[in-house]
Amino acid sequence: MKRRFSFLFRQLRRKIVVGVAGPASHQRQAVVGLALLALTEVALLALTFCTNFLSAYIHNTLEIFHDFRLRALHNALAIVSFERSLGIFFEQPLQRWHDAYLGGWGFWNTYYAGVHPAVTVIFLVFILVRMFGWKLTRVNWKRLNEGAQPLSPPPDYAPLAPELSPSAYYASDAASAMVTRASFADMSPAQQYRFLRSVWVLSAWLAFVGFLLVPTMPPRLLSVCDFVNAAGANVGACLTTEFSFVDTIGAHGSLLWDWNDESVKTLNNPYAAFPSQHTIFAAWCAMTWIMLFGPASSTLSLRSPRYWLRAVLRWGSIAYPVVTVYCIVVTANHYISDALAGLVILAISYACVHFYYLFKSRRQSYESVPTLTTTLPY
Repeated sequence: MKRRFSFLFRQLRRKIVVGVAGPASHQRQAVVGLALLALTEVALLALTFCTNFLSAYIHNTLEIFHDFRLRALHNALAIVSFERSLGIFFEQPLQRWHDAYLGGWGFWNTYYAGVHPAVTVIFLVFILVRMFGWKLTRVNWKRLNEGAQPLSPPPDYAPLAPELSPSAYYASDAASAMVTRASFADMSPAQQYRFLRSVWVLSAWLAFVGFLLVPTMPPRLLSVCDFVNAAGANVGACLTTEFSFVDTIGAHGSLLWDWNDESVKTLNNPYAAFPSQHTIFAAWCAMTWIMLFGPASSTLSLRSPRYWLRAVLRWGSIAYPVVTVYCIVVTANHYISDALAGLVILAISYACVHFYYLFKSRRQSYESVPTLTTTLPY
């Protein structure tokens, strides 16, 4: 069934490309094919980024807000009870300690509001551009419609179809979207992008399922009495005697947005706390850097600026999820259980994608399947 769907999808993509570019121009087909790939990838990533907003729309459409709020409060109290039973309910003391000795709420609130999407977008754009850069360099563009043989073709280059004329495209068989290797280091940049993107997308949509099934009131709303949504309904629990959390963004603001902004009230899901997407995305960024470039430093000289740049990026990628978890807890936007659940979600997503690639790799090793069957270099 999956093979049939994949075949139909490739045929549909082929018809779109040929229909737009025309059947005669292979060069135009290649450009249109890459543009179509870019559009579909950007659309997928953008839709995944909007899972919080989508969960808010579904809840507001299908559920009475009063019932939604009660379910979120019930789940939040269950998390607090669970953490207390394990002795890890330290969110309130941590926030009081931070307020007394560190402060700097403007920085931490802005970090929470802006770093989360900005860093994730930077990493996604980086691996996407890296993939397209590899695709463009792996295609012998000088061979297009020139009728001349390349001066020194790489040994792994082969025509995309044997019946094509000498002016056709040439591309490496590793450019195929098929999974040919289970080891991440042995994959092409295009396959590495698909691996990392799949982990990110799967983890984000699993978090989306959590937002739908387990709405959770964040700590900052447990003691809030006067915060309302766009419809004028009370969002907080007003449990002032049991909890003393401070809504730091509401009290001190941030440089980017505030909870009282109408767009935030309308689009944001106030109970999308379990699991923490901040933790998922930050840990994914660290995982991406480590998988692409390794945790160890290069053999460059200590006097080389590149050595220190790589060291800063390496340790920064490792520290980033740690700082993010501290930020979301100290600003009372998440429980520590939310962060732990986010790490579990990311681990499950990675395992699913890894074993899928491993399964595909082993199955293809027993099957005789042509590496490339299309005349388009993508």
